[in-house]
Amino acid sequence: MKIDYIIVGQGLGGSLMAEALLKRGKKIMVVDNNHLASSSLVAAGLYNPIVFKRFVESWMTNQLLPAVNVIYSQIEEKLNQQIHHKKKIFKIFATEDEKTLWDKKSTTSDYMHQTEQQDLKMSGVENEFGGGLVLDSGYLDVSEFLLLYRKYLKDKNLLISERLENKDLRVSQHDITWNEIQADKIIFCEGSSAIDNPFFGWLPFKLTKGELLIIKAPLLDTKYVVNKGVFVMPIGNDLFKVGATYEWQELTLETTEKGKEELLDKLNKIIKVPYEIVSHLAGIRPTISDRRPLIGVHPEYKNIAIFNGLGTKGVMIAPYFAEHFAEHLENNTALNQEVDIKRYLKHYSPLVNY
Repeated sequence: MKIDYIIVGQGLGGSLMAEALLKRGKKIMVVDNNHLASSSLVAAGLYNPIVFKRFVESWMTNQLLPAVNVIYSQIEEKLNQQIHHKKKIFKIFATEDEKTLWDKKSTTSDYMHQTEQQDLKMSGVENEFGGGLVLDSGYLDVSEFLLLYRKYLKDKNLLISERLENKDLRVSQHDITWNEIQADKIIFCEGSSAIDNPFFGWLPFKLTKGELLIIKAPLLDTKYVVNKGVFVMPIGNDLFKVGATYEWQELTLETTEKGKEELLDKLNKIIKVPYEIVSHLAGIRPTISDRRPLIGVHPEYKNIAIFNGLGTKGVMIAPYFAEHFAEHLENNTALNQEVDIKRYLKHYSPLVNY
């Protein structure tokens, strides 16, 4: 079989990369073993244009949000299913000073709403100092998207459900061969598994474990996503996702009492209604010290590429940069230097096995 691209991994990044290339008429094959470590499978899917630490707009918000709205809408139409939900975030102020800072910053931001405090009272939520509303925020039902997109790929015979072993790749300067497939290029979208990839092991991945809870709280207001230390996100049927933790040392996929207690401690400071824990999830995220994605072409093999490091803002970042990278691969347009893996070339050592 002769195709244009092999895409390794069908998480959020791999799925959106596949979609960007299919839109351009490319022949692709996605290889994915539905691995349990995928952070996409347990991701909350929340996106937020405001950095709460300083109440400033997130990186590239004005470019990223239009892509979020357009591309997820296109995918919803394709899959005939709503997966993208617009939902304002109610940021609870911890102190009077936070409220003052919000009031000041909101006068110059299109994403921070100035609202009278009495309008922001929510049933079941503790907010002594009031709160501010974030506009143009929302969430992607990531697990539902991946399930539906996997079915779409499978129905089109564009998915191989197995693990791609790097040792089975035959690499030349002109193409890539794996099993009976010959491709012009291969794109690795492996998430945390990229740390073991021989082509990109030189990139500074740092893995972090995240845990979240799903609770049922029939008396809790579902109008907004609530945020104060943790987010509490309504997902329907009186269910809410609560997250997330960051663990840098213990990187198993096992949920922990420590993680649960951390989430519950913060949750109990926000809500004042009864709830029950429905489930407890954990996943491994690939994170980068400069908080920018890792996108680009291998310095030695120009037919090997990577699309990774989307981090906690992946739902917001991935649509724009999947399109951006597809344009780079197909039309040799300039790659954004902030995401280009060339920024880490000083760490690269030439391969000896390929």
